[in-house]
Amino acid sequence: MANVVVRHLRTTLVAETSAGRLLVLTSLLGSIGLGLYQAGSAVYFVHVIGFSGVQVGSGLSAAGLAGLALGIPIGRLADRLGPREVTVAVCVLKAIPLAVFPLAGHYWVFLLTAVVFGVADAGWNVANEAVIAGTMSGSHRVRLSAQLRSIYNIGMTAGALLAGLAVAANVPAAYFGLFWGYAVTTLITAALYLRLPHVPGTGAVHASVHRLAALSDLPYLAVAQVSGLALLSETVLEIGLPLWVVTQTTAPRWLVPGLLAVNTVLVVIFQARAARGAETIPGAVRTLQISFVALIAMCVLAAVSAAVPVWAAVLVLVASVVALTGGEMGSSAARWCMRFSFAPEGGQGQYGAVFRLGQIGPRVIGPVVVTALLGQCHAMGWLALAVVFGLGLVAGPAAARWAQRTRIEKAAIS
Repeated sequence: MANVVVRHLRTTLVAETSAGRLLVLTSLLGSIGLGLYQAGSAVYFVHVIGFSGVQVGSGLSAAGLAGLALGIPIGRLADRLGPREVTVAVCVLKAIPLAVFPLAGHYWVFLLTAVVFGVADAGWNVANEAVIAGTMSGSHRVRLSAQLRSIYNIGMTAGALLAGLAVAANVPAAYFGLFWGYAVTTLITAALYLRLPHVPGTGAVHASVHRLAALSDLPYLAVAQVSGLALLSETVLEIGLPLWVVTQTTAPRWLVPGLLAVNTVLVVIFQARAARGAETIPGAVRTLQISFVALIAMCVLAAVSAAVPVWAAVLVLVASVVALTGGEMGSSAARWCMRFSFAPEGGQGQYGAVFRLGQIGPRVIGPVVVTALLGQCHAMGWLALAVVFGLGLVAGPAAARWAQRTRIEKAAIS
């Protein structure tokens, strides 16, 4: 049995090529650093520096929006100059605000530092995906993306556990270690990227894709927005379910971290397997549909959990997280396939940045919508979320067919 588990984990976590293995290593290092930062930074800013929760939240929101806005020119730069070089540059850029954060005693310094960090972090995500597209081909891109996500969950968990030690110590030096530790892992990651194969850029003069091509590609934007609806599952897991468990069910409070642990373990073990069959557009569409069905089932189960006794509530909530995780893993694989497949090879950076615009609704508006629906409408709020996922179930295949048809037409014309 142990040998079977080891073989499965090796297949799940070990990439097939040397470039893939190097990218897995960079993902592990980066996610450990991110886990350090995310688990302790807000506590430091509020309880040590003295900022209000609103100030910290507004600064991080500004950083996220700046990253989305400037991700497109950074993606375009990756297409022109080569994604490896741009990824290294944004890694170095990201280390600078991480070094400055502990010293940001004034709000405006914090805000400016957060915006620089947000832009660099978004730029890294965009350029890194272009690196994957340039070093991998076809189904290998989806397979590697799945492995990277599994590794990401391992690293985030390890980083969060280490951050817990700093929070428990509750002294400035320990908090400094969180930021500077992330800065160090980021710089090591930059050095590792230099060992990847060079992916030639298109050059400023001979660029094969117009600088506004992705923004004017309505079918691609539609695919990004519709498939992005599944990202609401992350907000539900991190905010919606914890609040629901505590305020609306008889389940014990200790179940909240348990549900998060179930999600993390399932993603680590099964994300690569969930990506099988989603390497082609037809397969990705089927996987996306199944994922939305799973998310609808999650909403129904979560709603039922408020009307049953303690033991049943625990079982139903665990089942709802299993369904949520299945939908999360499947939709991720489907999005990876469509993000890479519908983008022209000379514009993977620019198109990848535009595809990330599909995250605006779920990640910027999603927390407000989820908390309002579940807090004010209770069980009916879950049914409203099920309707949102139902829209994705219906509109997802239509958007994918539209995008595929326009690619075929363009190929025929050229």
